[in-house]
Amino acid sequence: MLALVGADPAARHIGGHAVRHLAEVCVYCEEVSGPELMDDALHRAVRAALTDRGVASLVVPRHVLAAPARGAPPAARPVPPPPRPPAAKDLRRAADVLDGAGKAVVVVGNAGRPASRQVVEVARLLGAGVATTALARDALPDDLPCLAGVAGPLGSEAAATLLRECDTLLLAGAEDLDPAMLPGPGRCRIVTVDREPDDCPLEGGAPAVRVTGDVTACLEALAPLLRPTADRAWRTRVERLVGAWRDEGAARPRRYFGTSVNPRSVVAELSDRLPDRAVVVTDSGTSLDWWTRHLRLRPGMRSLLSGHLGLPGAAVPHAVAARFAAPDRPVIALVGDGALQGGGLNELLTVRRHLDRLADLPPLVFCVFNNGDLNRLTWQRRAAAGDPLVPLSAEVPALPYAECARLAGLPAVRCDRPRYVGSVWADVLAGRGPVLLEFVVDGETPPDWAAGVGTADHSRPAPLLAPLAKFLRVSG
Repeated sequence: MLALVGADPAARHIGGHAVRHLAEVCVYCEEVSGPELMDDALHRAVRAALTDRGVASLVVPRHVLAAPARGAPPAARPVPPPPRPPAAKDLRRAADVLDGAGKAVVVVGNAGRPASRQVVEVARLLGAGVATTALARDALPDDLPCLAGVAGPLGSEAAATLLRECDTLLLAGAEDLDPAMLPGPGRCRIVTVDREPDDCPLEGGAPAVRVTGDVTACLEALAPLLRPTADRAWRTRVERLVGAWRDEGAARPRRYFGTSVNPRSVVAELSDRLPDRAVVVTDSGTSLDWWTRHLRLRPGMRSLLSGHLGLPGAAVPHAVAARFAAPDRPVIALVGDGALQGGGLNELLTVRRHLDRLADLPPLVFCVFNNGDLNRLTWQRRAAAGDPLVPLSAEVPALPYAECARLAGLPAVRCDRPRYVGSVWADVLAGRGPVLLEFVVDGETPPDWAAGVGTADHSRPAPLLAPLAKFLRVSG
């Protein structure tokens, strides 16, 4: 991506501030001081964006933008050459390591997304389990029996179990895998497949065979070198583990305490009704946990989230961008109330401004989880303290989100009854154009990674609960 950022020459400090801020999040950033430098600056920025596969930005003062072009348009310049083909010796070494695997796992990252078919074939030959990074959530359909979900510190329990038990790990374009998920040095053999040698750094000096080249081409060349495994015990173990994890995931959305909506059910009911080719965008709060756990994607669907997973407020602008980039696809954004207040409400005004262009397109749904709290931060504090009674981290100011959307001129629906979640989704997805959908959800529903908070330190009942514990034991 190339970002052109305007600057006012009357305030010279603004350009410098923009460069410093953009440099933190871009692969390339430069301020263009004169019209004669624009050609070279554009070339360097585009080359950086293509080479490093990221965002390059140019800060362009107003007088440069207003200056007339000088001479004829510049001739096209060559883009960086495609990645070199994988070395035969690296492929052979990788095949030797993988052929010796007893418990293999393949992790697909964002750069490995185009190689989904090759990943499935390699996993079949190795009898391996498969996991994805969060950014590659939609690389494979969720009905794959060996797919254990997202591998991450707060990801799938099934994926974490496979990474703990495996003896051989194949990382396919997994440069976005959190290094904390890798087994310790000496615990397993690791093979990496990436476009560049440094794309997937390994901590602790873990031994690895590195195959460098286009991920799809590398896996295509690697598959014929692998011997199909005859021992299916590990694959059977993987499929049973994944099946049990999915059964538990299907049961949890049906549990309710009190009158608030179970937030798990919001995504589970959505999954049952997702239109073909839907795009589902999520933010970084507990909506990310429910998206990770209960969203089931079919072939042709896309999922999007911020590359910086701790950055709140990305879901609404990402959904708006997805709508303009793919006007024929349904788009659903899952966003917490804290993230919506952090910037999403402003972006809804953009939607209102273009309502005449969006009204007849497939649904654009902004699904808000209203729990009155920065809920993921609360559960992280509770998990760190081992205490499920740690108070809320930061209460989010109460806002009637559906009413706010209506005041802005957008259609909106509010749901606070568990029994209506499915029917509300069915009505909204059958409509057209933008709509804000507000669910009043239970903030005391813990994500999977926090479900056991306090069980180790609270095994003995507190004095006030001792009579209740005795009654429960007697009543069986």
